[in-house]
Amino acid sequence: MLVIFMFKIATSLTAQTVIPNGSFETWINDTTYENPQYWDTPNKEISAIPFFGTTVVSKSTDHEDSLYSAKLETKHIFVLPTNVPGFITLGNLTIDIITQTYFVTGGSPIHDNPTHLQGFYKFLPKGGDSCVIGIALFKTINNHADTIASGYFSTHDSVVDWTPFSAWINYDTVTTPDTMNIIALSSAEDAPTAGTILYVDNFTLDYTVGVDHQNPRDGIKIYQDKETKRILIFFDFEKPQETTVALYNMAGRVVRKNQTILIRKQKQEISYRDLNKGVYVLEILHDNQKMTKKFILNF
Repeated sequence: MLVIFMFKIATSLTAQTVIPNGSFETWINDTTYENPQYWDTPNKEISAIPFFGTTVVSKSTDHEDSLYSAKLETKHIFVLPTNVPGFITLGNLTIDIITQTYFVTGGSPIHDNPTHLQGFYKFLPKGGDSCVIGIALFKTINNHADTIASGYFSTHDSVVDWTPFSAWINYDTVTTPDTMNIIALSSAEDAPTAGTILYVDNFTLDYTVGVDHQNPRDGIKIYQDKETKRILIFFDFEKPQETTVALYNMAGRVVRKNQTILIRKQKQEISYRDLNKGVYVLEILHDNQKMTKKFILNF
């Protein structure tokens, strides 16, 4: 008989990282422009252009909840001349007006492994424009920030009512990040269209992580990606060991099984796209140990 162990939650709700000013309620006024607190925008640079200064990010009372949201609008800057997208970032945005180039550095501290970036948006595109909302997670090693995970949401469809979005975060490693950066652009095309508007509000991080603490190496992390109907298993062990991953239904029948291979640091996937709704058990055999997690697949 299959013995089921419930995996303990890796991070409690109180320990989960909160996106600074993710509801865009707090704004900092700097004479010629406003920025949402903790976020950077192109407003400083383009508002300083003599006679043609403007802003591409503004505080809006058209909100999903509470009082305000962030309005990102692509505008034509005549003196350059070019179309500049509305752009917000949790990092530091540096813009060279002359060369019309920019780069982003830094970000906000994070101490855990979220699975999704979520929030609400409205999008009013012009022409064939599209918007993008993205997240990147970094780990600093020897004063160098390596990207260990990223994800994004993008659309070109007009959305006139506040609508939730969700961006799955794809991890390249099981390492816990120390820095996150979130960006949103009203125009993601190479040729942005003036008049395109993106509203964003109530950014949050979502967590669906299970870790088996009975494993002495604590080397397994499991994510359920409901958008792509996959179970992702990340392994991080001291040395390679033969490992088998299988998915059982409650009748004890194997419905998915990966080939037994030597694993030390690796990702494995189990797709459940064509399975029926119900309760399933993920079984991991590693180094003569059996570890299991119960999933309720309700899609």
